[in-house]
Amino acid sequence: MKMPIIRSAVLLFSLVLSAAPLWAQGGESPGKAYRQYIDALFRADPDQALAVIAGRAEQIDFIRTFITCLGASNAFRIKYIAAYGQSEWDKFSQDEPAYGVRAFNLPDTIPLNTYRALLNKQPAPSGRGYIVSQENGNMRIIQQGGRWYLKAGTLGFEGRSSQYKILTAVLREYQTRIGASQETPAGLRVAMKRALRRTGQW
Repeated sequence: MKMPIIRSAVLLFSLVLSAAPLWAQGGESPGKAYRQYIDALFRADPDQALAVIAGRAEQIDFIRTFITCLGASNAFRIKYIAAYGQSEWDKFSQDEPAYGVRAFNLPDTIPLNTYRALLNKQPAPSGRGYIVSQENGNMRIIQQGGRWYLKAGTLGFEGRSSQYKILTAVLREYQTRIGASQETPAGLRVAMKRALRRTGQW
């Protein structure tokens, strides 16, 4: 008679585990918070990144939108190159006078050697927190509730989230057309560039 109760308990435990967030809020140390953030950028995982970022709602929204867009861009790039080759992909960053469209640079991944170099950086004590030096200023890491977070305003993110929401939608729409029999790489590229220009956001 106890078996159904045990099975119910196991099922409930499994549901609780599956509902739990993948990433705990805040890092156990400044170094762990920083490395989780860099790894999240490399993998284009917004949930992993935002788990160790503290900031205003609009800053958090922009960072989530940008990293989501970065993931969509990476997926589009991989599929496009697999279907048409690197030389066709390179034409995204070139003007195409024959079609009357200008170059368009999509968000790019962190190169592997840069990713490794960033992971090797060590946060340095600074006042009541820590900093990591970067090209556009010092990234700050602060403690809140016994955990460590990167301050959103020091990460170098700027812009309007609406831009990246539109770009993400366009990338996902055109990704479904890659490799279709009626599509040529030039036709797909031109159509996508025109769609982005029509939004007025780019």
